[in-house]
Amino acid sequence: MMKKFHLNLCLSILVLLFSACSVSQVPNTELNKETLVNESLPKMDNIKSLSDISNIAFEWEPLYNDNIQGFYLYRSSDKDPQFKLVATIKDKFQTHYIDTNLEPNTRYYYKMRSFDSQGYISEDGKILEANTMPRLEAIPFVQAVTNLPNRIKLIWRPHPDLRVNSYIIERSKSNEDNFKKIAEVKNRLSAEYIDKDLKPNENFNYQIIAVSFDGIKSEPSQVLNSTSKALPPEVQNLNASSNTSNKIILTWNASTYKDFSYYKIYSTSSSFLPYTLIAKTDKNSYEDMVEGSNETKYYKVTMVDVDGLESPMPKNGVEGKTLGIPSSPSIILAQSTSEGINLEWIDGDSRAVEYEVRRYGGEQDAIFKGIKGKKLKDIKALPGVEYSYEVVAIDSAGLHSKPSKRVKAAQ
Repeated sequence: MMKKFHLNLCLSILVLLFSACSVSQVPNTELNKETLVNESLPKMDNIKSLSDISNIAFEWEPLYNDNIQGFYLYRSSDKDPQFKLVATIKDKFQTHYIDTNLEPNTRYYYKMRSFDSQGYISEDGKILEANTMPRLEAIPFVQAVTNLPNRIKLIWRPHPDLRVNSYIIERSKSNEDNFKKIAEVKNRLSAEYIDKDLKPNENFNYQIIAVSFDGIKSEPSQVLNSTSKALPPEVQNLNASSNTSNKIILTWNASTYKDFSYYKIYSTSSSFLPYTLIAKTDKNSYEDMVEGSNETKYYKVTMVDVDGLESPMPKNGVEGKTLGIPSSPSIILAQSTSEGINLEWIDGDSRAVEYEVRRYGGEQDAIFKGIKGKKLKDIKALPGVEYSYEVVAIDSAGLHSKPSKRVKAAQ
């Protein structure tokens, strides 16, 4: 029994010595936790790669029959030359792997090691050099359509690269450089974007970026500057009449604006009250029918273009009035004769087209209408009765003046 024990002890020592010859230490910074190399594990020398913009795919020969657990993948670059572990592949039957989220147009270096269930790793295989493809080129043609109402339209030529999946639209104020994403347009063949809900005469810079299916962005397009359509100009020289009966006539300068469509007329009965829309017209005049004499209203007029944009509302309104009543006549003669009482009067203004004489006294008051001249003989006046007379002027619109001062006369 003692001899058998010594024999087993010697065999154990030989195994340890053999292991010491086939396993060596490697720098911990390179392999992280995997620090023991077993020279008997298969080296990874036959690795192939395939690259795109941000990914590099790897393929290697199957090692199904080798006593290994999986593989470690290490990466370095010109910018960061120290190899670092980037992937642990825990299935020895796997023969493909993709390293993702890489920088476009960059050279990388790779190596692989196999490892077993005891944590041992193989010696370094051959170093593989692989390059990611350049970033997508900028969109070859872009254009901004200016002078649209409350919007700016961008158009471009679809990117020729079939890997493009969408387009990012970025915008900044014209005096700033900080572009911000405002939209993403799906589908490579899409060729326009309309930036809506803008204010009139608003100016922005734009750039368009193509995005691949795996999220890689192209170089930005050239910067486009565009402005939304300005409001139509204000209406000039609005005037409101004050000398017409039962209406107020508005006039203003005719528009020469090329996109003119029509005018809006607003009014209010007081300068302290809000204005309301009363009419639309494509003429540069308007008659507002206002019943009554000496009625006052205030007006504002705006212009609307073919796109529905309305010019700024004027700050101050224009006052208009209907014509007041005629001035009262003045009786200059009230004389009793054997044939009756003669009356004569003169006008207070030139508006009268006829007159009305009112007589008070006697058994019944009387009104004499339709008098065209400026005199009247009252042949129906009774002897011995004193009468009072007054005259009212009537203009062509039928407005009546206030009565003249009364005069007395007796037959």
